[in-house]
Amino acid sequence: MSQEGYIIAGIVLGLVFTELTGMSPGGIIVPGYLAIFLFQPLGIALTGIAAVGAMFGTRLVSRLFFLFGRRRYAVCLLFGILLKLGVERLSTGLPILNSVTNVRLIGWLIPGIIANDMYKQGIPRTLIAAGTVTALVFLAAQGFSH
Repeated sequence: MSQEGYIIAGIVLGLVFTELTGMSPGGIIVPGYLAIFLFQPLGIALTGIAAVGAMFGTRLVSRLFFLFGRRRYAVCLLFGILLKLGVERLSTGLPILNSVTNVRLIGWLIPGIIANDMYKQGIPRTLIAAGTVTALVFLAAQGFSH
């Protein structure tokens, strides 16, 4: 399946999952992207860590400013981008991570999109939903490729 196919399957399956369970899989495009990078577990783990960091950063900022809706979403995205840049820059200076090829987070916006859902519904619900829909997207892709 092409990358576009993963994204489309992620959108459709994510929407169906959300309608059936009331749990969001970290954003409408997230499961498709996670399925594309399923064989890069370090990237997925770092993306999840950055999402948690972005969520906590947004919570800190929300103590100083009234954040809701688009404002909160924008702050989540900004924190996600900053954490992506920080992790990737830091990894180039650490010898232990230099030996690992391609230490990269998934996408520029994915950590912030996940963080926004974590902010709204909590970390466990978001991770469970994202993991479930990502697995479904991957399985669907395997079925289409055979």
